[in-house]
Amino acid sequence: MIHKKRLGILTGGGDVPPLNALIKSVCKSAEKQDVDILGFWKGWEGFFLKDGFVNLRSNMIDERIGGTFLKTSRMNLEKVDNGVEKVLQRLQDLEIRALIVIGGEDTLSNALLLNGFPQILISKTIDNDVGKIESNKTMHNITNYFTLGFPTALRKITSFVCNEEGLRTTAYAHERIIIMESMGMHAGWLALSSILGKPDFIIIPEFPLDYNRFLSLVTERYLQKKHAIVVIAEGAKWDNGNYISCDYDEMDQFGHPCFRGAAEKLCTRMKKDLAPYFDTRNVNFVNPSYLYRCGMPCDLDYEWGKRLGQKAVELGVRPINESVFLSIQRNSRGFFVESYPVKDMGCTIEKFHRFVDDSFYNSGSFSATNRALEYFHLFE
Repeated sequence: MIHKKRLGILTGGGDVPPLNALIKSVCKSAEKQDVDILGFWKGWEGFFLKDGFVNLRSNMIDERIGGTFLKTSRMNLEKVDNGVEKVLQRLQDLEIRALIVIGGEDTLSNALLLNGFPQILISKTIDNDVGKIESNKTMHNITNYFTLGFPTALRKITSFVCNEEGLRTTAYAHERIIIMESMGMHAGWLALSSILGKPDFIIIPEFPLDYNRFLSLVTERYLQKKHAIVVIAEGAKWDNGNYISCDYDEMDQFGHPCFRGAAEKLCTRMKKDLAPYFDTRNVNFVNPSYLYRCGMPCDLDYEWGKRLGQKAVELGVRPINESVFLSIQRNSRGFFVESYPVKDMGCTIEKFHRFVDDSFYNSGSFSATNRALEYFHLFE
């Protein structure tokens, strides 16, 4: 019989740099309150492994290292026979009073299946696509101002394209057009945040590419400056609505196809179409891929990983009867944490999926608006 309070924790989906800071913060906060923390290995998969959990202590974790001590996976509980029932039974057997779930859209959607079991949901994804923005002409109200991992990824993509340390220097020196790929299957926040590094053009999934207009603008820019930088999200689409590069033969458990190669596909087409105007051997592509999500967290990610961990334990040790989502909010004094009952999220994470709209993106110039710049400058 367990007499101490016990909380569970898991990390699922793609890793992001501040996860270990969050996990260690959970452990330290729990230790101060004499609470046990049970960590599940490899996200939801840990519930189905023989030795799928570990008794966590804060001294086990280096908070400044990226990735996740608990490892991660992508598992859809609806694809597992009696998956939800088995998870609920394991939670009962282990006498866990609340579960801390840290993940993106897919991982959190699993949590919503555990009706009636108390959970604290925390979003993390470099795609920054878990939340809502309600905009009008003069302001926008943002629920979940950013997701953990996004500030660090923003700084990386900025550094990859900027003049001081990125691709701009070699593009200028060799008179190249360089097309750099960004992560972002359905939402273009990461690609768009590269505006802080001043690329010439940005292509995102929410706005299908008007290729002829784009090609005309690239040609004009190249003939003027003799180089150009293009950032394209992996889930970008042609103007007919088809993905630029998508492999439906590699579907994951959540029905997502494999997105990769958008920069290469666009580069190949541009080489052919620009050949009448100049030598296109210097039209090149780059895909930093997992470099966006690896490594140490920036200070903002690190700090908010710790704060969210503290808040999760604070809520978890209470006799809560419902699941809550921890949202990072902002007012005139800065960022703060607010909890939302999961029932207010419409019982589906899809209704909490944040996309870029035309208040943040100018599809005519393939660039970010001033409103987007104001938003992204907060994370520098």
